[in-house]
Amino acid sequence: MKISGWFFGCGAILALVACLILILSVSGAALFSPGALSALRAQNTIIAGVASHADFESRCELCHTPFQGPDATRCTECHRDVLDQIASTRGAHGQLRDVQSCAMCHPDHKGANARLTRIAFSEIPHNQFGFSLARHERDYDNAPLTCRACHTFAPTRDAETRILRAACVSCHARADARFIAEHRAAMGEQCLACHDGTDRLRGFDHNQVFALDGKHATVACAKCHLANRFRGTPRECVQCHADPAIHRGQFSNACAACHTSAGWRPARLIRHSFPLDHGGKPAACQVCHPVNYGANSCYTCHAHEPNAIARTHLAVNIRDLQPCTKCHPTGKKIE
Repeated sequence: MKISGWFFGCGAILALVACLILILSVSGAALFSPGALSALRAQNTIIAGVASHADFESRCELCHTPFQGPDATRCTECHRDVLDQIASTRGAHGQLRDVQSCAMCHPDHKGANARLTRIAFSEIPHNQFGFSLARHERDYDNAPLTCRACHTFAPTRDAETRILRAACVSCHARADARFIAEHRAAMGEQCLACHDGTDRLRGFDHNQVFALDGKHATVACAKCHLANRFRGTPRECVQCHADPAIHRGQFSNACAACHTSAGWRPARLIRHSFPLDHGGKPAACQVCHPVNYGANSCYTCHAHEPNAIARTHLAVNIRDLQPCTKCHPTGKKIE
């Protein structure tokens, strides 16, 4: 009885395995497939002997690694042009950081009529291409932008490959044709060489031209770049700031000698050639600059009389008396 029961159990298992084999042989991969593969053909191009993914729908191993899912290395065994882009870091695939996730941009099993190259606008990792969509989700009329608003698609010798050509001018010229014409004449035609889709220039270090620190850090671009003009932008203080009434016409244009980008006030002497404490303690500005800040005098502090000083110096054959700091840069008497 025990032996016959054992044989009966083995027979049942074998029968079950046979049924599974029969089911798999009949249904094949369709049993596990989440949906039909795309049957669309790219301009009748034949790749590795097939015209579309639907032609090998029963051969899951061509795209999938068991228990792991789609395998990018298997994709590139057929799509050699993509492999060449990755190897040469050129083209769309050569610029992607996560290039091994083919299914992220080209999902299949969406039906026979699904386009493998048509994906949601929001899913395209534009930042990986060096261009942000943060300011390009809608056009000037507030209508949603589509891919074709910025790109034209032209087939190459390999019909599966598409070239993307930016169409910045056609869109922005509708908003301000005059500015775009002048901007192209001044800056050239390569928009993407400077612009990355945000309000900043691609790879441009403003500090190399003009440091945006202190109060300048919060100034709107249009305050300095009037009418969106960038060449010839003022760099000197006096080109943007009027000479304050407190010292109007008294100083040169060396504003940085007293002022910093942190603010006009409080003003401080950053570069003062004469020691401010040469009398023992710092003196008020008016002591040495009684008339204006652009001129100085030693007579308001020292008990000398100009004629007496002239006689003393002439006695030792010194005739060039002004300014005093020429011979007394530290305020001390020459021994």
